Parts: sequence; C-alpha cells; structure tokens
Amino acid sequence: MTLDEWIVTGSVGISSKTMWACLKNIDVTEKYGDKPYDPDDFSRCYKLVKKCNLTFPELYVISQKLPYWKPYIDNWQKLTEMYEENFKWGWDKKKSDEIGMYEYMQILREASDAIRFSNVA
Repeated sequence: MTLDEWIVTGSVGISSKTMWACLKNIDVTEKYGDKPYDPDDFSRCYKLVKKCNLTFPELYVISQKLPYWKPYIDNWQKLTEMYEENFKWGWDKKKSDEIGMYEYMQILREASDAIRFSNVA
C-alpha cells in the first residue's frame, strides 16, 4: 500500500497523519502535528508502518523534522513489540514486574514534551 492509498483508506488519527505528512514532505509544524498519546493512537501509527512497509530510515525522517518524535522513533522497536504482545495476549496480560504499554508511552510522552517545550519561554 502506498502512503497516498493509506491516507484515504487507512485508519488515521492525528499522530499517524503527522507521520504521513512528514514522509510526504508536507510542512508540518508543531502547531498542527502531534504524537501518539496511548496504545490506541500508536495502533494507527503501527498500522501505517506495517501496511506501507516503512523502514527505520523513513521513520527517522519524522524525528528529524519533528524532534519531539525522537523518543518514539528511538523506541519504535520496543513499542512495536509491546503492541504486538498486547494484541496477541490481551491488554491486561503482563508479568507483574513489567511496565505496561500505557505507562511506557507516558514516559515517552514526558520525554517528548521536554523536547517540544524546551524552547518555550
């Protein structure tokens, strides 16, 4: 599936639209783009990557254009593994010593916000 096909037929949200816009070289400012806030948001980003066969270098473009995406792109593999495990076994199934995907994304969101709002006076 191409990026253009995906934007019309795929499951989209603001974070996956942000990824799409970066990859299509559309000027996305921090005002109009956003990051995935929870596993449900990530699911749409995950589906974009899978259905369009995106590579890590393509994902890296997103963090170059929008630096606040860096914590997500740097941890994409872990997020993918967590999402696939949750999808396979259920969202409430985890080892007692494991951090859940929602909590992990909260940590990434805090790191992302620190980058995004570091230049705000």
